[in-house]
Amino acid sequence: MPVLTFLTLFRKVILMKSLRKRRTARKDDVAKTRDCSEIEASCETKRRKRVRDSDVTATGQDKGTKLHSAVTPMGNSPLLPTPCGHKIHPSDINSMVTTCLDKKSLDFSCPVCREAWQWEQLQELMQLSQEQLAEHQKRVDKIVEACPEIYKKCPTCSSILKRLLDSAGQPCQFCRCPRCPQSHLCWSCLSPWCFPSEAGAGHCGNRSCDVVAVLLSCDTVNNPTSHVFGCPVFRACPKCHGLIMHTVGCKYVVCPNCNHNFCFICLQKASRCCRHEDMYFSLSCKKQRAARQRFVT
Repeated sequence: MPVLTFLTLFRKVILMKSLRKRRTARKDDVAKTRDCSEIEASCETKRRKRVRDSDVTATGQDKGTKLHSAVTPMGNSPLLPTPCGHKIHPSDINSMVTTCLDKKSLDFSCPVCREAWQWEQLQELMQLSQEQLAEHQKRVDKIVEACPEIYKKCPTCSSILKRLLDSAGQPCQFCRCPRCPQSHLCWSCLSPWCFPSEAGAGHCGNRSCDVVAVLLSCDTVNNPTSHVFGCPVFRACPKCHGLIMHTVGCKYVVCPNCNHNFCFICLQKASRCCRHEDMYFSLSCKKQRAARQRFVT
């Protein structure tokens, strides 16, 4: 065989092998690309199924200002902007609230950044009916009533207050309402807390702080046979503010200090309360049970 013919055949063989390698490499690249796409799609699906925190530059915002979003796809349901700036689906908010209430806790927070939320802020975000909100509100009120050392309500706006701890881990003697930021309140009696002009912890401005503290934190009458079932164990005389405890008998009590006779349930004077009853010694009161008492002297 001539040398030229042999070289020509040899070149064709090498060229065919090179083409086969390229085709194989292309097939491998295509397969790898397909695998990467499938992996990315799978990751994207998983990513969308859980709450994520992503930075999205806000339209019309200054440079550096960003909004965060936590996305949980629920069809075409909208994501709601929260107080901390994240966007979360109402179902995630409802789940967080239900979990807290089941644990007898009012420590509501963002599922993404854990920033504390107030109960008043959540009522619109949950998008519940009035009946559902009323049921949630009952559970919240029961927790506040059952945990007076942890939760109380602001006497001005009824926002939920939580007792904080100081740097030494001890409960603070005063608190601050999130919706009334200018006011500091005594935790015991919810009266204004007075700060001295010089450095110091301050003091409560209510001389009846100890009495009101008992009224706000005492247990309720849990004996179902009692005529004042559900009332606080202690009431203060509406006239002299002396503490009175109901023991037995009808709903009316007489203050041992000033002889003031009043209804233990509605706190009205006995002669006025009995006008709405068929009998003076009625076993129940048709008026709404008075809330826990607080006053400043």
